[in-house]
Amino acid sequence: MSDEGNIRFSFRSNDHDVEIVIQGPASWVELYRERIGLDGDIGYTHPVSRINLSSREESEPERQVPVLPGPPPDPSRLPSVVRTIGELDVDAGMERLGTPSRTEPDLAEISLFLDELDEPLEPLSDNISGDPMAEAWIQLVLTLVVREHGHTSLPIGSIEALLGERINRTGIDLKIFLDRLWLLGRLERIHGGLETQYAPNPSWLEAR
Repeated sequence: MSDEGNIRFSFRSNDHDVEIVIQGPASWVELYRERIGLDGDIGYTHPVSRINLSSREESEPERQVPVLPGPPPDPSRLPSVVRTIGELDVDAGMERLGTPSRTEPDLAEISLFLDELDEPLEPLSDNISGDPMAEAWIQLVLTLVVREHGHTSLPIGSIEALLGERINRTGIDLKIFLDRLWLLGRLERIHGGLETQYAPNPSWLEAR
């Protein structure tokens, strides 16, 4: 495929250790910038010159494998822990560590709690997500799920049920916003099961 008309979009946030690079035809790059909320004056865009990749690869010197210091690892020196299958009690171990017991989040109770907040929710001071108020609502709900129920993630359907109307984002709009937070390092995206789940980055839960 010809590189003529191709552009490269670059975005970097040192504060959040995030770097995004999108390269391809201009219309394709602009489409994906808009989808992840990084369109407009955010980042840098410049044309990409045509490069013969095969010639470039042939001209590159052979990379040398670095030699690690110290003796080679010896697996036989690692202590072994032998347990009978089924004997490990994860819940008891978590309780000894002071981790809250795991309970299923009651969406109705969480929704009622959100309705009865004593003070109006304040938007986050960092506006890089493009919607600091919506981000603050998601942060609050995931904080409740982690600290009150012992869960590490929440399905996208549950997030929509609790916050869809509050942040005016449902369906694909909500997924795009959650993926934007994932790209910014705020959330972890978990595939598997009936639907995609999102888990909060611990440092993000402390953000204000």
